[in-house]
Amino acid sequence: MSNDAARVVKKVQENREITSLFIDGYGESFRKRRAGQFLTLKIMQDGQWSKPHPFTISCAPEDPLLRVTIKKLGEFTSLIPELKEGDPVIVSGPYGTFCRDIDTHGEIVMIAGGVGITPFLSVLRHFRNIHAHNRVLLLWSNKSLDDAFALDELNAMSREIPLTIVHNLSREAPEADLSGYARQDFPDVFYEPGRCNRDLMKKYLPSGESAMFLCGPPPMQDYILGELEAMDVEAGSVEKESFTWKGVR
Repeated sequence: MSNDAARVVKKVQENREITSLFIDGYGESFRKRRAGQFLTLKIMQDGQWSKPHPFTISCAPEDPLLRVTIKKLGEFTSLIPELKEGDPVIVSGPYGTFCRDIDTHGEIVMIAGGVGITPFLSVLRHFRNIHAHNRVLLLWSNKSLDDAFALDELNAMSREIPLTIVHNLSREAPEADLSGYARQDFPDVFYEPGRCNRDLMKKYLPSGESAMFLCGPPPMQDYILGELEAMDVEAGSVEKESFTWKGVR
């Protein structure tokens, strides 16, 4: 595992709260990373290195630059949009086993809440790069479509690989008509209002066996797992990734 001084070479403002950093100068261990893994990041803060903070690597394993996609959620993450191209950072990793064997499954269900999409973006970008034939359902919950990002890229992916996307917009009333979002040129992209409940999942989940992966805030995960159990899906069969972290030695 590496612990190297690297640098920010590009910054993209994904939406009002989410920023992607592209990082170069990382160590050799990152060249062996897998989709879905994470790193720890240190930045210069008041003339010294900050404590390490964990973030999912959101790019594909074969991409030449590391990419992390970070939402402003506190003091440290609020500093991320202030970074400039050329600023030094320290990255350590890669860590984690989430999505480790995901490519071995022919039918895959990804359920994401908010910025919990990042490990799945890594997987989908990898699948696109290698022209994978795995059939994927991505069910992504956000408060509104303004909270989502990479929409054009995801739309394009739905035409490049066997990918169905369901945007679940939880702040929209359950009876809301979201047909205005739909586009004929992306027939595998859907928009659903209300909570991501069992009725919505029954509408889209594959009828046969599929590998299920879940990433998002703990309350969202608990709710989803309860709804899946009501559908006779064992919670233990769902691979989960949370945002909690107690440090890496």
